[in-house]
Amino acid sequence: MKEAMVGSRTLLGNLVNDVMIENAPPSYARTMASVTPRKLWLARPDDCLVVLAPCSRPFRDYVERTLGIDLGRVDLVQPDEIFTGHALDLVEQRGAVEKVVSRSELLPFVLDRRTVDFASRTGIPVAGYHGIPTERTVRAVREINTKRGFRSIARALGLPVAAGGHAATLPELCARVEDFLEERPAAIVKINRSSNGYGTVVVRADHPKSPTDQITGTVEADERGCGWVYEEFLDFVSVPSVEMIVEEHGPVPFSSCDQRTVNNAWTGMTAPAGPRGAAVAQEAALAIGSWLHGEGFRGVFDVDCCLLADSHVVTEANVRRTGGTYLEELARRLTGEASPYWLADVRRGRRGPGFDSAVRAIESAGLATGTTRVVLTADTTEIDGRWRYVVVGGNRADVLDAERLLTSILGLT
Repeated sequence: MKEAMVGSRTLLGNLVNDVMIENAPPSYARTMASVTPRKLWLARPDDCLVVLAPCSRPFRDYVERTLGIDLGRVDLVQPDEIFTGHALDLVEQRGAVEKVVSRSELLPFVLDRRTVDFASRTGIPVAGYHGIPTERTVRAVREINTKRGFRSIARALGLPVAAGGHAATLPELCARVEDFLEERPAAIVKINRSSNGYGTVVVRADHPKSPTDQITGTVEADERGCGWVYEEFLDFVSVPSVEMIVEEHGPVPFSSCDQRTVNNAWTGMTAPAGPRGAAVAQEAALAIGSWLHGEGFRGVFDVDCCLLADSHVVTEANVRRTGGTYLEELARRLTGEASPYWLADVRRGRRGPGFDSAVRAIESAGLATGTTRVVLTADTTEIDGRWRYVVVGGNRADVLDAERLLTSILGLT
């Protein structure tokens, strides 16, 4: 390996990986891959970015204008069309290994075995680690990123989790949920290794169909061999989340947010989280972060909680960079503040403006500059019909007002 560019990074968009979901189905993989051009918002001169979808020229120009940087000084490894394999497969196909390893460090989206093997083979340091991450660390990351693994680890740390359990087969799942719902109104069923709400189903005791019929009518046979977790479906007040960074001396706070969800899947967030949610999520994150530190993990993770009227439970840990990680970094970059107010969401739009037209409309409305501003974080409307945006402002009321105006401009639903 030639001498690395000092201070430069390779940002690896490995959003399709076997830590988040085993054998990613095409629809899931395409959705995850399509948003990877958002890594442009994190680019610094001399970085290398590996993304799984083409970065459109209008989007690149928009990022350059908004950030005031020259993306010509950034090496961009991108496919000609959406790529649903592992990011390192794309690197190999593009003959870009030398570009990737010539940087000072590798910053992956998630620490998976492919990334560790690549770092071991090429010698590029993984961000945050002294030496190559160990097999113990890789196993710990894989385990805690399962629903069952997280529940077990959280309970061992004394953290509250929802009532529930694990089923290895579909018949076992049906039988267990039938029994479970004799004393509860509803259960939520989740694929044991999954993310972003993929494969989540709510089963209700008062439904015209039996729990077994509800499950067999919606839950796919488990071809991944990881089974399902079922939990009591709770009437939550809010869903706070806290991100931390595990450093050499232990976990340190990074950010907090209240999550926005639709049909039990994440769509966006408001930051920072409310005081009560931030407090309980931070306590849980400190416990999980200390466990991760002991397992040798270094980097960003979050812990999600479900806040009830007079109690709370912890629901999962995402031991990786998340959608919220880059949004917090972008909000800080745009404002120069350590803990700015911001909100972000993914919304379907009615037939309306293209990306360039939307940018011009936002500028005309005065939302592109000033204390409160709107940024379109991706150009995916032609792929999935959705607008992705962040609103950064001086206070919570201002960002909500700006979002309402943006909703009108883009015809969001």
